[in-house]
Amino acid sequence: MTYRLESFLKFNSALEEVRLLTNLASRCEQSPNEYAALNKSALLLLTAKFEVFVEEVVEEYIEFINSMSLANLIISEQLKIKHSITRIKDIVDIIDNQNKNEKKIEVFKELAKLWSDNEVAFTDLYIPNKFNYGKHGSKEMEKLFSNIEIENIFETIVLYSDAEESMLDDTEVIDLKGIINNITNQRNQISHQDKTPNITHKQIDEHIEYFNRFSKELCKYLEAKLHGLEEQFEAYKQVASVR
Repeated sequence: MTYRLESFLKFNSALEEVRLLTNLASRCEQSPNEYAALNKSALLLLTAKFEVFVEEVVEEYIEFINSMSLANLIISEQLKIKHSITRIKDIVDIIDNQNKNEKKIEVFKELAKLWSDNEVAFTDLYIPNKFNYGKHGSKEMEKLFSNIEIENIFETIVLYSDAEESMLDDTEVIDLKGIINNITNQRNQISHQDKTPNITHKQIDEHIEYFNRFSKELCKYLEAKLHGLEEQFEAYKQVASVR
């Protein structure tokens, strides 16, 4: 099966909306108020679109895993634990409510199925894919991707100043973590303090390029993980068939 994460294509299209604003800004450099307004709008839109992409790509990745109907025995322990904690949290507030027993039983049966020593297909993995309300920046991104077994997203997906990742001495690693924290801070200044950050349309265009490259490399990485998981499942089924 070929895995193609639609999240990348959607984000790529979304970035064109941001480019429309920076293109307009580039024509208004002699009009300070218009220039600042367009750049602020572009920055806010860029951060919003990027966060939507991050949430959607995590969700889509789990949806693909569920579509494989994996045997519970080969689902990683980390995903099982994350799913279990999430489902238990769903019923914590109703644990003493006798009128909600049906919901509690549903969750308990689901978890018993997931953790059973007997092989059974499991298609209901539920892994959180949303940023915590009001929380933004690199640390929140790291938490979100750790939900799908990427413990350090900024070490896993690395961008270089040379897009071809050459081995030349002047090739540098792009500090994407720092960029995200910087534009998050600028976004907060605009949204919560009504300030106008000192940023140009060229800098925003550079951020657009980095985010586009990051999204592309991330999707390639996740697609490769899906292929690996499918191969693992096929190997498992072949061994199981001769037992």
